[in-house]
Amino acid sequence: MIRARRRLLRCELACALLALASCAIAPPPAPWQQDPGRTLQAAQAAGADTVFYFALPGRDLSDRMEQNSLRSDSVLAALERGGFWSARIDGFAQAQRYDQWVGGGEGMGVCVLDAEGHCYAARPGPQDPPELAAWLALVAKQRSEVAAARAAVAASPRDPAANYHLGGLWLELGYRKDTEAVLRVAAEGGIADAWQRLARLAVLGGQLEQARTFLAKSPDTAATAFTWGYLRYKERRHAEAARILRAALQRPDLGADRQRVQLFLGKALHEAGAEAEATRVLQCLIAEGTGSTLEGAARHTLQHIQSPDHGHTH
Repeated sequence: MIRARRRLLRCELACALLALASCAIAPPPAPWQQDPGRTLQAAQAAGADTVFYFALPGRDLSDRMEQNSLRSDSVLAALERGGFWSARIDGFAQAQRYDQWVGGGEGMGVCVLDAEGHCYAARPGPQDPPELAAWLALVAKQRSEVAAARAAVAASPRDPAANYHLGGLWLELGYRKDTEAVLRVAAEGGIADAWQRLARLAVLGGQLEQARTFLAKSPDTAATAFTWGYLRYKERRHAEAARILRAALQRPDLGADRQRVQLFLGKALHEAGAEAEATRVLQCLIAEGTGSTLEGAARHTLQHIQSPDHGHTH
């Protein structure tokens, strides 16, 4: 009798598990759907994040990315591993939406929206497959922390630490639209490092004078030193940028910015004509093999050094 009941319970449990499996959320459709509105709606219903690619049809870089990077095995695998839904948007027709979610650039790029429709990661412009795949992996890794950080700010809107944490995550993922507001709360609330993060955000958006203003309020740290080098690079003062970044690379407090310093040191050396040293720095970065977006960007820069685009000049 007892054994029979146990068998019955096991059978009922198996049937219940089978029923749950049959009710599981359907997998996402094929990548890069052509109906972004319907894709977003379906992804939200499934509790999934959505990656959008803003295309500029007819432009060489956009067409090349659409034909190559978006279809590469590494990018498709990153979409699948991250459980992302994805769709293509015409950047010409949806320029307002591009500005709302991405900002910066000329209307081409990628962004990620969560299941509630909040954009939290963006990357304007073209990317090679290693960069894009690494960025998608980073987004998948950080999304739960971003959601928790956003909830913390919603609970305590003027908390400097909560705003600093959220602003740092958004900055790392490339989301710009609301990042300045939360970093200002952090900076004005006494978190000194928030000033150099505001400066990085300003440089990213091409607001170089504002970046200098923010940096003037920043303490002397390795992070601030990198941001000064980044600013000089964007000002096309490449030799000075390389000098600042070399010095930053030797600082014991460099921490998480080390790969970022290596990348921009390599880029600055390349632009200054020091190709041998640039190649060495970039190869050292790539050899770390962590799969970071910075390593992907280093591969792109090294490929350009070794095989320059036709017509490229400095």
